[in-house]
Amino acid sequence: MRGDSVTMAVFSGTGNTLLMAEALACELKNAGMGATLLSMERTDHFELPIGAALGLAVPVACFSTYPTAWRFIDSLPDGAGREVFFLATMGGYSGGMDGPVRRALKAKGYEPIGSLIVKMPGNYGNKTIDAGANKIKEEKARVLVKKFASDLIEDRASWPRGSAVLPGFFASLAHGRKPWSLFYRMFPIDVDPDKCSACALCVRLCPETNIRIDDKTCKAAIGGRCQCCQRCIAFCENGAIYVPGKPAAQYRGIGIESIMSMSNGRDMGEAPEGGAG
Repeated sequence: MRGDSVTMAVFSGTGNTLLMAEALACELKNAGMGATLLSMERTDHFELPIGAALGLAVPVACFSTYPTAWRFIDSLPDGAGREVFFLATMGGYSGGMDGPVRRALKAKGYEPIGSLIVKMPGNYGNKTIDAGANKIKEEKARVLVKKFASDLIEDRASWPRGSAVLPGFFASLAHGRKPWSLFYRMFPIDVDPDKCSACALCVRLCPETNIRIDDKTCKAAIGGRCQCCQRCIAFCENGAIYVPGKPAAQYRGIGIESIMSMSNGRDMGEAPEGGAG
């Protein structure tokens, strides 16, 4: 990288992506670079420090990424040759989704310098959580992230162009409502009124402002713009939000305090020293 600082914009559902973004930022900071994290959920007044490289960190979803992330990417100002790198987390297969992201950024005048997609613990439909297996996946991902940080600094990283056909098709679909509406019909999200305490944590956390406290029932209610990022399921402290007919253990990749610092468009500030957690 040409400069000595990076600003990483992050979107995360259940916390896997935020965990790896923090790990990457820490590695860069430990190498002597400035590293700041900010939320993709704030798309207004977006500014980058002069000379700072831009990093993007998102989850893979529907062989692309979520509308929240795409809106941020689409709203970026002209890159004017600024370096950009990309980090994504997936449960299984990415479908080459970093290719369309690269093309979108290149068209805006950014200089793509590297991308990495790492496998993290699955977080949809787990009947049980295998903490040991999850820890192994997380540690393997951290090793790859550490190498990626070194490759970025030493200009060894790469960002494959990939196919423009299927990945581009999925990226086009992901910009609209159709795939998310279909997914939601297959796996609708509901609220158990006996468990819901109307604490409104899910209201504050929802990146699409799609949850409200119903005036009549005084319980959380899911609206019609759900993008199935599962943040509400993962971080409900009462376990009241779930997918009917699909029993699953509650999974979160990071603590509630960390996801709260990212939600609702707030900056997360400088990366913590020494590691992520």
